[in-house]
Amino acid sequence: MTDLEAVKRQILDRVRIEDVVGEHVSLRRRGPRLVALCPFHSEKTPSFTVNPDRGIFKCFGCGKGGDVFSFLQLRDNLPFMDALRLLADRAGVTLPSRASAGQPVADGPSRTDLLKVNAWAAQFFRANLMHEVLGRPAREYLRGRGFEDACIQTFALGLAAEGLLPLKSAAAKAGITEAALLAADLLRPDEQGSRTYDTFRQRLIFPIRDASARVVGFGGRTLVDDKAKYLNTRQTALFDKGRLLYGIDIAREAISKTGRAIVVEGYTDCLACHQAGFTETVATLGTALTEHHVELLRRFADEVVLLFDSDAAGEAAADRAITVALPRCVRVRLARIPEGKDPGEFLPRAGRSAFSDVLKDAIDALEFKWFATRRRFEADVSDARRREAVLDFVRVTADAVGAQAVDAIRYGLLVNQIAHLLGIEKTEVSRLMERSRPRRPSAAPVSSAAPGGVAVPRVTTAEQAAWVHVLEVLLNCPDGFGMLEPDPDVNRIADLRDRRIAAAVFAAAEGAAGFELADVLSRLHDPGDAARVIELVERGAARGNYQATLTLALERLNQGRREREVEESRRLLLQPVATGSGQQAQDAERRLSDSAKEHCHYVPRRMRRRLEGDCNVNATQTGNVKSE
Repeated sequence: MTDLEAVKRQILDRVRIEDVVGEHVSLRRRGPRLVALCPFHSEKTPSFTVNPDRGIFKCFGCGKGGDVFSFLQLRDNLPFMDALRLLADRAGVTLPSRASAGQPVADGPSRTDLLKVNAWAAQFFRANLMHEVLGRPAREYLRGRGFEDACIQTFALGLAAEGLLPLKSAAAKAGITEAALLAADLLRPDEQGSRTYDTFRQRLIFPIRDASARVVGFGGRTLVDDKAKYLNTRQTALFDKGRLLYGIDIAREAISKTGRAIVVEGYTDCLACHQAGFTETVATLGTALTEHHVELLRRFADEVVLLFDSDAAGEAAADRAITVALPRCVRVRLARIPEGKDPGEFLPRAGRSAFSDVLKDAIDALEFKWFATRRRFEADVSDARRREAVLDFVRVTADAVGAQAVDAIRYGLLVNQIAHLLGIEKTEVSRLMERSRPRRPSAAPVSSAAPGGVAVPRVTTAEQAAWVHVLEVLLNCPDGFGMLEPDPDVNRIADLRDRRIAAAVFAAAEGAAGFELADVLSRLHDPGDAARVIELVERGAARGNYQATLTLALERLNQGRREREVEESRRLLLQPVATGSGQQAQDAERRLSDSAKEHCHYVPRRMRRRLEGDCNVNATQTGNVKSE
């Protein structure tokens, strides 16, 4: 086992997969396993499982599976080394140098480096806000907005202020390079590119965390006369505002308990809701709700309540939310605060009870869409524009039906409404809905990928199927290695992925009385390999009957070996016809004769009868054998 494999195995011993996965999805106990909605594809019924005892996950819907490393690689689109560094920090494990691990050294800061820079910066900004003199104006502003110290502390607000030690100088004292600050967008170059300046100046700082509570960026509200009221971190290796929701790290537990997420539009609106007890609230970062936001919320909730403005921009944002949420099996309801107020203004004046009433009165997304459609229909005089308004509603509804987000009763009501508005038969509406429904791509055939992503079709001969059965048994029952005498040649496996897995299995078993599944997974760094391992484990466990399965599979492998031996002897026997070497022909015939006696079922009958005689074969006669 290499140093890297040993470190990975050490991390697997210290990090519980259910803790890491539970930061991304809402897990529920079902017997010995934990289940959740899959974070990798849209579904209405949980098919994603975690087996804490074996340290693995598996989705029976999309097929993804593996260990905690594979989960992070797939969930956050990370290369293996980044996932390794993140989990090593979590487990308190020291990594070998990249050179000793055989990994290329990156030119710039890694994601792990940026996380450390952001964590330091959050503490730096926090210290500024808590400074007795420097932070007083910002603290007074927050209290003037009605925010209590407990809320300020929960969200770890900070301050970017001029005075005392500038961020760049403080970072240098902490051993943080200017390159790292630039990569994290805490510094920006001036227009000439000759100097750098602090990105956030004279601003209240809102640290932005992901669902795992890691600081990935910052938002800043100006405390002076600045035309840019709010400023966010630019896109970095960690920060993408279309994928992040402010407050998700604090809200996700409440979202899981209530099954509901409240989505507002600003940092202070989110704080106001939390302070009033609506701790399932998150905020977008200056964007409309995206499909990535919906996928993130879907891991914890099955309903989203979207608070939006009453103006045209607010209605457009609501319409966008409907379009992205319904096809992902997430129910959306839309709420408006009276008099065009936002939650930060409404809650201090009206109170918690009035805000609860606003949420209770939230309208279902499809109902909202239907009312908007009717307004468009009644306002337009052109038949073509009227029809387009209805077709727009039909397309949204058909997409929701295709994703099974609308049940049969609701579907019937919608068909009736559309038929009444257009003055057509319900059967015609149903045909229209069917034509508008998006076609889901069919599942791709199973394939294997070599390193570098080259797809290789999986070979399904009897011998290759036997190899699959061998792996299924050994991964579930390492005691089966006692039946392998001698060890089969793994290079005979045609599928490159299965060949890598077989090599890892035999390496894990070498010199050991037994091995655990983690010993195999520690030798595999490709999420696709890990998913295939879990697939083999599940299939083997479902079949059971390990000894009989392995016996039959080994017999098939031995049969294939014997067939190849006979074929090789025949090839050598016939070779002298071209080369003219009689001695080679005689040697080959002796080997073929021995094979015929041992493996009589694999030699043609006419050739076997001739070989059993004591005649001498010359090169010409060998040619006659060929003609037979």
